[in-house]
Amino acid sequence: MASKFRRSAAGIVAVATSFAWGGVAGADGYRGAPFSAEAWFGTQDALELRYRLYVGVGGYRLESVRSVEGPDIVIAQFAVPQFIYIDLDTGSVNFLPMGENDWGRFHGIACADFEYRKELGAAEVAGRAAQAWQCIGSTQYMPDTKIWWDPALRYQVRSDEQGYITELRNIRPGKPDAALFETPAAQN
Repeated sequence: MASKFRRSAAGIVAVATSFAWGGVAGADGYRGAPFSAEAWFGTQDALELRYRLYVGVGGYRLESVRSVEGPDIVIAQFAVPQFIYIDLDTGSVNFLPMGENDWGRFHGIACADFEYRKELGAAEVAGRAAQAWQCIGSTQYMPDTKIWWDPALRYQVRSDEQGYITELRNIRPGKPDAALFETPAAQN
């Protein structure tokens, strides 16, 4: 039962990640500028570092920086396409197929997953130029949300979903090490 819960939590983490950071990807990979960053979550006055994020042409890698329910590492491989969930405590490695909508829906525009969008103007996030947007007409996964879109990365770098903040900090443009996206040996 605990294993089933952890796998469910792993799926939730991966789906939340793909929605929280709408980038540009498809079967041929991410089309924005590769980068690495820290992912912070929480309310405005209590943001906490939760993950390290690596985004490359072939996928992304999300590493937990503290104990979490669910996987410690999530790797999304666009070419395969699959998610890989790694639990460092137990050594388990699980593979799940990636659905077409897990990343394929993002088209390099802010609010791509919403019915309507309204540009609010220029902004700055973590020292980088951004565009603020109001995303309207929620999907079944996200309520109306304000986001900050980095046009150079073609990636969402901040969101405010009814007071819950997701923000990328210490963004380092550049191609992450390819070894971060390799498939580990299956242990399950």
